[in-house]
Amino acid sequence: MGGREWGISLALGVVAIPLGALIRLTPNEPCKRAFEKLRLLPKPEPPPTVFPDAEPGFTFAQEQVRDNLSTFARLRGGRMRGSSFVGKSRSAGPDSASPHVV
Repeated sequence: MGGREWGISLALGVVAIPLGALIRLTPNEPCKRAFEKLRLLPKPEPPPTVFPDAEPGFTFAQEQVRDNLSTFARLRGGRMRGSSFVGKSRSAGPDSASPHVV
């Protein structure tokens, strides 16, 4: 780097450090209200806390996870089902001599 590039780097550093400190000292709420008023930030909608069709307990969450994972299984399914190695490993039962089998 030449002298000019060093000067530009030093000038940017001298400006960046106080600017970063000023930004950290600025409270969030007034800035948020100003940005929303200027329509730079959309007004956030609160996330739903209760699903109308949710059952008590974890069954609803388990079904959601199962649905999401089934999407990935369908995407990978053709390749995986076409592999002879996967078919052999799925048809093989657990090893009876394995210490982990109870």
